[in-house]
Amino acid sequence: MGGGDEMDLKAWAQQNIQFVGNSYTNKSSRNQRIPEIIVNHISEGSMSSMISWFTSPNNKVSSAHFGVSKTGKIYQFVAIEDCAWANGLTSGIENATAELVLKKGESENPNWYSVSIEHEGVWSETKGALTPEQLEATKMLHLYIIEYVKEKYGHEIVPSRKTIIGHHEIDKSQRANCPGELFPYREIIDFLTYYGLPFKDIKGHWAEDLIVSAYEQGIIKGYHDGTFRPDAPMSRAEGVALAMAVLNKLKK
Repeated sequence: MGGGDEMDLKAWAQQNIQFVGNSYTNKSSRNQRIPEIIVNHISEGSMSSMISWFTSPNNKVSSAHFGVSKTGKIYQFVAIEDCAWANGLTSGIENATAELVLKKGESENPNWYSVSIEHEGVWSETKGALTPEQLEATKMLHLYIIEYVKEKYGHEIVPSRKTIIGHHEIDKSQRANCPGELFPYREIIDFLTYYGLPFKDIKGHWAEDLIVSAYEQGIIKGYHDGTFRPDAPMSRAEGVALAMAVLNKLKK
């Protein structure tokens, strides 16, 4: 996720994530497992009720690593190094559809290898759609989690629908509407995939680094639709424009 637009995610987290978990918040050991997936949820209630429940001495059954409010505020209840009690027990994965969950099987509790995010909302009202503020916050939160896991464990969660999933993909029977059919997986994954890149069609191209460098030096520009079209034939006009940009750069 390289590129000139990357920010300091640690500084971002300090400014935007408020830790509110307490001694009553449910958590347990990962048993040396590495987080491999991010599981998204809908809270079926308000942010205040989520905070109250996840910090209550009366709650003996559930928790989550993070919660994202409709206004875009992010709360953390459990450290990523620990398990949150968000994704059920092995007894529920008989209804799973997620590839990794099926691969690991009933001997692996999904909480051991996941990071969980609750999103404020009620399914009957939103069907899992997020507010604009909530969407932008959860995009950055996903990015932060991926970078945190990479730095802490040396494992990269490559963004895809195999690694960015919903609770219903762990238990399609009891959690069929979590987080909901309108949850914006694709927007989140596209953001994670192209973060830090000036164009959305150069990821993985053999000239990716050269294109990014040329863009950052002001030598090239892309098309209005956000693409660069790296394998498209170059017109004579484009060739002249590129040559002039290089010459102007050399004169400076």
